[in-house]
Amino acid sequence: MKNSTRLHGRTSCWVLGGLGCLGLIIIAAVGVYMLGRAIERSGFGQMMKTASEAEQKFRPRMRALYEAIRRYEQDNNGKYPPNLKALVPKYLTEEAISPVVLNDGTKYEFVYRPPKPSDPPDTVILEHKPPVKLVFSVSGETAETHITYQLRKDGKIREKTENFSTTERQPPQKGNGGS
Repeated sequence: MKNSTRLHGRTSCWVLGGLGCLGLIIIAAVGVYMLGRAIERSGFGQMMKTASEAEQKFRPRMRALYEAIRRYEQDNNGKYPPNLKALVPKYLTEEAISPVVLNDGTKYEFVYRPPKPSDPPDTVILEHKPPVKLVFSVSGETAETHITYQLRKDGKIREKTENFSTTERQPPQKGNGGS
């Protein structure tokens, strides 16, 4: 007779290991699902969509405005335009200086401040009003970020950010250096 190495009434360690791994996969999947639901309820997805839309609309418009301002300055012996309307129609179309409207319906007007020749290169000459508001809520705590895109005299665009929470107002934080 042949010796049988079968285990009677015992489970192989391979089966137990496989079941353990399957259990961990199920727990991880449920965790990822619950995290996704929490992020969805927090407004994070909408906040990121709004931030992306604002950047895609403001940056190209501000670059076009800067180029028109520079051409005006070159054509007028270093003098900056007194207002944005002075750029139409020779340097820009009327549409280029019109308000930017995001998908939420908010209108953002451009505010132009002609610089003096002696102003440093980092002087802000153009920004939009009001700031873009991004709201995020988790566990009853709400955080709000206000972003304003600013065009400097040297042509760089800067994001000015201010962060607030429901418990306390935080001082404005510097945005990124610009492009």
